[in-house]
Amino acid sequence: MDGLHSAERLGLVRGRLLDELAALRTRPLALVVAPAGAGKTTLLAQYATRWEGPVGWWRVDPADASAAAVARRMRAAIPGAAHLPEEPQALAAALGGEDRPPTLVIVDDLHRLAAPDAEQALETLLVRAPSWLHVLAAGRRMPGLNLARYELADVSIVDGEQLRFRSWEAERLLREVYREPLPPDDVAALARRLGGWAAGLHMFHLSTHNRPLVERRRAVAALDGRQALTRAYLAHTVLAELPVPLREFLLRTSVFDVLTPQRCERLLDDGGGSREHLAELERRQAFTASTDGGRSYRYHEVLRAHLAVTLAERFGEAGARALHARAATLLAEEGALVEAVRAAARAEDWDQVRALLDRLGGRAADDPGDGTEPWQDLLPEWLVAEDPWLMLAKGRHLLARGRIEAAVLCLRAAEEHFFDEQGRGLCRAARRLAALWAPGGATLPGHYAGELRAATRRAPAEVAAATREPLVRAAARLLAGDPDGARRALPPDPPAGVGVADLGVRLLHACLDVVGAWPAARGELDRLAADAEWAGQPWIVRIARALGAFDGTAQGLTEARAAVAECDRDGDRWGAALAQALVCLVGTPVPAADDAAELLRHCTALDAPVLRAWAESLLSVAQAAAGDPDAPASAARAERLARDAGVSAAAALAAAAASRATTDPNTNGGSSPTEAAAAGRGGRETSNARRGGGGQEGAGIARVVEAGLPAAAVLRWLGERPGGDPATAVQAPPVEVYCLGGFQLRLHGRELDLAGVKPRTRVALRLLAMHAGRPLHRETMLEALWPGVATASATRSLHVTLSSLRAVLPPEPRLLSRDGDAYELTLPPGGYSDIGSFAAALREARRAAVAGDGPARAAALHEALFAYGGELLPEDGPAEWVVHEREVLRRRAAEAATELATALLAAGETADAVAAAERCVQIDRYCDAGWRLVVDGYRQLGNLAAAARARREYAHVLASLDATPAH
Repeated sequence: MDGLHSAERLGLVRGRLLDELAALRTRPLALVVAPAGAGKTTLLAQYATRWEGPVGWWRVDPADASAAAVARRMRAAIPGAAHLPEEPQALAAALGGEDRPPTLVIVDDLHRLAAPDAEQALETLLVRAPSWLHVLAAGRRMPGLNLARYELADVSIVDGEQLRFRSWEAERLLREVYREPLPPDDVAALARRLGGWAAGLHMFHLSTHNRPLVERRRAVAALDGRQALTRAYLAHTVLAELPVPLREFLLRTSVFDVLTPQRCERLLDDGGGSREHLAELERRQAFTASTDGGRSYRYHEVLRAHLAVTLAERFGEAGARALHARAATLLAEEGALVEAVRAAARAEDWDQVRALLDRLGGRAADDPGDGTEPWQDLLPEWLVAEDPWLMLAKGRHLLARGRIEAAVLCLRAAEEHFFDEQGRGLCRAARRLAALWAPGGATLPGHYAGELRAATRRAPAEVAAATREPLVRAAARLLAGDPDGARRALPPDPPAGVGVADLGVRLLHACLDVVGAWPAARGELDRLAADAEWAGQPWIVRIARALGAFDGTAQGLTEARAAVAECDRDGDRWGAALAQALVCLVGTPVPAADDAAELLRHCTALDAPVLRAWAESLLSVAQAAAGDPDAPASAARAERLARDAGVSAAAALAAAAASRATTDPNTNGGSSPTEAAAAGRGGRETSNARRGGGGQEGAGIARVVEAGLPAAAVLRWLGERPGGDPATAVQAPPVEVYCLGGFQLRLHGRELDLAGVKPRTRVALRLLAMHAGRPLHRETMLEALWPGVATASATRSLHVTLSSLRAVLPPEPRLLSRDGDAYELTLPPGGYSDIGSFAAALREARRAAVAGDGPARAAALHEALFAYGGELLPEDGPAEWVVHEREVLRRRAAEAATELATALLAAGETADAVAAAERCVQIDRYCDAGWRLVVDGYRQLGNLAAAARARREYAHVLASLDATPAH
């Protein structure tokens, strides 16, 4: 295993790839199929180091291409199987009779088993394999296995496109692994020109190692397929394995960006055979891929660059240019003008380029959205500067990078170069859109971007109420400090498009999902970033990267800080401010004063009073938490700015920070912050909330929660005070277990670090936590954690897992206990469980209702909603052991919110009733009674606009169910 650890140290661990292989733990086979140098072996090694159980390794040799050799090598790879027979059928039968812990066998270079009997022998072993045996195989082409068989139908496959390094991953590789970072422009160009090819990135590093930054930047600009290491690698590992006719076909057709059988046949005048050649190249994974079922193909950018150099060596520079010019002519005749321009540019036929650009007209200014290089990277600078359409394209590209001022200047120059009003109008519209985001920029009526910009300047809640655009409504709700409202404003399903507005909606969806710890959030974030990169929107890529900070790891926070630095280097001031806001929100339990001050610096430069108000409020929170003597004055200034900007939630936060800063830390009278927040909209309790201050401070916290901010965040920021007297402060519980809204285990106020704990052990802990304080029978745990596995094998795995869990938990208090065949996560005296607290509050509410004690019933319902911080263990997704209980708790929470809203409405406490009803539809958006209470409550408050808006949202929900409103 030393080699495995070495491989991991030399590579970048990419969580999205490991997530793709996670299903292998319950399946017999997973495949990694990609061209040479794509990073297959590195991924295998990284996965192997995380496997919980024995691991074996088989690197296939050409001599293994027989049934007997397959059985022999598989037997050798399975740890402790040397005593079993070698004959394939006998080996399969013997393995079936064994009872072992989950065992992983890595099979590398599977493509070398290029013999039917060898592949049949492997298929037999896989089909008859016991449930404890799992195989992860990698090769350059799909193996000849019958994946339609029932036993292999659920195979996970990671392909070359998934292995491709995204630009942000290439940046991390250079920065974290190679320790030689590059500026954002150069990283993007490097990733694009190498096609994200892992071996290419490594060879670039080898060829530029220890060189000054200026030389490494020149090396990126000079990437043209002539690099000796890359050419030698491709020649020996890719081209040498191809028959001569395929090599010739590759070479001559490399003049196309997109290949179709018809194009190739016209170019080669061969009358046929191109379709078969292209299909064979894809089958061989010869850096050739099709995404539309064989209608069109692309060669990998690195291979195409290598072939372009080989073309010039074979036919001479003039001959190569002639071939590119012929390709340009064929493409132009076909009407593929964008590709024709690129081919003509490679032919250096600038007269043809100009003629094609004239035919393209306004289409030259549109981003093709296919990940290809922008015009300014392909064409000479002088040609871009003389063509207004290309200048318009460049201005749009600068805007997509967040370089507002540069985009405005470029678009103004493009407008001056146009002679026709249509072109001027397009430049003027693009320039106004860019200028909108510059300090002091004019408004843009009638455009969603104008509404969005207005929400950054003043009264975002009013903007949200007035707009019909879901993107604007959701973003404005977030700016107003109402994430629940933002969630309701978004369409239930994110759009599939890659336009800026669609990507913006997807970004807000991803933001709310990541913050809410939804199980699929990280995967969706990766897909969003990849789509944004493909669509040429790097500012969205950076924000998606920064959102990764919400994974709670130090690496995530480092990535968010790196995104801020990248935005600063690239001149993206809005991106830097948004990424810095994420740093403040997740960096520490309370925003660090330095981080908050940096956020304020970024926001002040934007002419965005709403963002500045939030930055000032967060800074006052940070200063109050640190006991800064300037905190009261800072909080007063923040409250004034927030009120001027029309952001009541930010003003309430600043006021609460002022109360905290001015309250005597030894005073402990009045209501606690926990009680105050419970009187607000409800949320998730934390241990820090139990150490809060007096009545004035508690009332301030309640106002912040009522204004819309999540109670968990408010209590995290304001619940713990500096310099309190331990003799008078309320101590944190010894153990706190949270399962609602995301898992957390806290010991004496500090979260238990589970970063290094294996996934199966974490799942076992969450299963026990869901039943904290109650025994859980062994059979229940076996069925939940190892479904379908033989009892003896599963029991051994359970013992190993629980032993690992005991090593993680503290010796005192002893939390994991056993009574016969049952296990329990024990709560010591004073311990807390949110599920237990939720259930106890509901019982108290029923008791008070029977006794006719209305105030006690309302208080108990408040407590139940406060304990219900969200859905049960969202990180476990659709796992069978959690789904039913999750739905039961969600339904009970929605019913509690409805009961509370009804009682408050009857008591004349209308504003509080609306808040409870809003909480109900946040928990269950299909709750008919909750929506009716929201509408009735707003109507009684006289807020007819809010009532109408709630009715529209209710109607939208009903439309999704094909239902009609109840009256």
